Amino acid sequence: MKKKVMYKLATLLGALAIMVVGTASWVYFHQDETPAELLK
Repeated sequence: MKKKVMYKLATLLGALAIMVVGTASWVYFHQDETPAELLK
């Protein structure tokens, strides 16, 4: 029983990590031009 719970927890954490990294890389590569106000 404990082994099953640990396996599910590890799977959930792995999926969460992939989602976080995937979102971060998508946001990183999808950068628009910097607004002129920020370049001053």
